[in-house]
Amino acid sequence: MHTLRSKRSVFPEGFENLQNRLILNKAREMGIDCELLVDGCEDFLKLSTRDKQIIINKTRTHRLPLIAGLLAKNKQACNLILHEQGMPVPSHIVITAMGEEAEQFLNEHSSIVVKPLDASSSQGVTLDVRNVAELETAIDAAAKHGSGIMLQQYVTGTDYRVLIINDQVAAVNQYRPVYVTGDGSSSVRELIEILNRSRIQDTEIGVYEAFPEIDPDHTRLLDALRKQGVALNDVPLAGQEIELYDLRNSAAGKISEFYRDCTDDIHPDNAHMMVQAARSLQIDVAGIDIRCKDIRVPMTTAQGGILEVNALPDLTHHVYPHGGTRRDVVRQYLEYLCQS
Repeated sequence: MHTLRSKRSVFPEGFENLQNRLILNKAREMGIDCELLVDGCEDFLKLSTRDKQIIINKTRTHRLPLIAGLLAKNKQACNLILHEQGMPVPSHIVITAMGEEAEQFLNEHSSIVVKPLDASSSQGVTLDVRNVAELETAIDAAAKHGSGIMLQQYVTGTDYRVLIINDQVAAVNQYRPVYVTGDGSSSVRELIEILNRSRIQDTEIGVYEAFPEIDPDHTRLLDALRKQGVALNDVPLAGQEIELYDLRNSAAGKISEFYRDCTDDIHPDNAHMMVQAARSLQIDVAGIDIRCKDIRVPMTTAQGGILEVNALPDLTHHVYPHGGTRRDVVRQYLEYLCQS
């Protein structure tokens, strides 16, 4: 707690948001003045250099067209534009309530994702829905968070977040639900306790929580263990991975995830596609979520797809990944902001 106070003391009053702290910390390093535009409000930062002033909203820049932000928020419009550009987008429909059309879509694809049409942060998203009862519950959950509901074919594979800054791939993270790895002597419960301790990092911007705390006694976690034939008191073999989440009919917003840097792995064709996706939506700083079998292989509709494009991407997981190389994406972002 003492360390947290000492780190906070180096930031002006009102800088609580980690994105803004990242930007302020790097701006100071680069000799750029950075302050809140409005006292007590973290929505806008004012950056000042010798020859210009720039107003930003975290990772939304002064160059982002209003229409681009609106397109990114509406998943149907976003998917339509990407599809017209020939990019792999999972099959989807938009509905307003449970009905025959929804059932037919589920029957056609066997496994689907249900999400609000215009919400963010995984709110109301249910993964890998496979039967009508699950579909009804998922639609009810999505309806609480958006004006419409999108049903999307569930794509199997590995999840990646690709960060685009000014027509360049700045960083790539692979992310997956949190798991523990056996050491040959610790029980699953003990491994979860170790994991919970490791999730808190003391950084130059204060205490950073890599993922929410794992409850070893949560019903869904115990079910996930049971499906693997494992109990909390069992001692896994050294190197054995034990999954703590089962994605089957799971609420996406309640899944803790590891983010591991894999920027050097992305295939040039995939990198080019991600740049084109951001460009087609006129988003200069974008976080593109994709799922595919292997990002080192050119992505096609048969083995992957673009799931979502975000116009307010989070930089923290690239600066503080749970594994792999830390990427100085905030410097790249500020250099882009300040260029002529």
